Amino acid sequence: MISSKPISFKNHFVILDILKTFAVQLIIFHHISNYGEISRDAQALLPGIMYWISNYGNLAVQIFLVTGGYLAAKNLPFSMLKVGFIKAIHNRYLRLIPTYVVALLLTMLCAMIARYYNFEEYIGLPETWQQFLAHIFFLQHIFGFESISVGVWYVAIDWQLYVFLAFFILIFKNFKTGIWFLGAVVLCSLLFFSKSFIFDNYFIYFLGAYGLGIISYLSNDAKDQLLKTHSKLILLIVFFAVLSETFFELHIKNILEILIALVISWGGSLSYDHLNPKWAQVNIWFSQRSYCAFLIHFCFILLMNTLYTMTAPHLTLSPVLFILGIWVMSWIAAHYLYKYIEFPSRKIQLN
Repeated sequence: MISSKPISFKNHFVILDILKTFAVQLIIFHHISNYGEISRDAQALLPGIMYWISNYGNLAVQIFLVTGGYLAAKNLPFSMLKVGFIKAIHNRYLRLIPTYVVALLLTMLCAMIARYYNFEEYIGLPETWQQFLAHIFFLQHIFGFESISVGVWYVAIDWQLYVFLAFFILIFKNFKTGIWFLGAVVLCSLLFFSKSFIFDNYFIYFLGAYGLGIISYLSNDAKDQLLKTHSKLILLIVFFAVLSETFFELHIKNILEILIALVISWGGSLSYDHLNPKWAQVNIWFSQRSYCAFLIHFCFILLMNTLYTMTAPHLTLSPVLFILGIWVMSWIAAHYLYKYIEFPSRKIQLN
């Protein structure tokens, strides 16, 4: 499935690609471990592993958030300089939506099949056009609709965070002017907003992690030396604030976010120079298709659970085989989704 054509290493960075690939793998297995008959039988077979993935696999979201902030800080200022505020956020929407819509439609089809043969609560009720329309504009949870697929809430939050950053750049003109404001908002998000679920449909709940990614980029790659110094200082302040908070209450999410931020602050710009080209090609292949795999894997959780339930009375097959099947099919589908939808749709941009 990995192309024999050499993949360009341009605009790819080792640490970021490793983090994205690892996070998507973890999320896929996290969702497998929480939905359907396969998960229940696998928990009985591998209780320790399945318990850990089921309860802690969602921490991969913190990796998405921090790396997302890093990449947005790297690319958005140039985009706004080139096309302006409105077109920049519109282009981000156009980048997200084609693959997202195709994945939603395929998930709805798979859910319809699963309901017919093997209805379970996690599959949800038949979708409505209002529900689908709310998803198209990333408003499903704000309007109180049930999610069509697991994980799509993250795409909506990513969109909100990107728009926030665009407004930040529009208002402050550059990062140097507003870096301390950003640092203060990041601290407020980490220490207050992210601890209350009344905010979890809005960007402010996740801004701590995303903002750490932005500050990590600036601390490493900012052209202005003073901005770089201030960014490093803010990272240290946040680090000690999060560390001191653990004496009163342990928040694993906050600790993980600051650790990831420190790692990419140090090595986020490391290129693939001098690394084994074959290993690099595999890592980039998975990283490029991570968004597609993230969106499409729930289809195969639905289908494989249906198949598992239907064959259970006749065949005794290990749930591990079906888990492996979900993983393999997810990446095969992600490859074709990337090849025929995500990559070509990048040309749909406002100039």
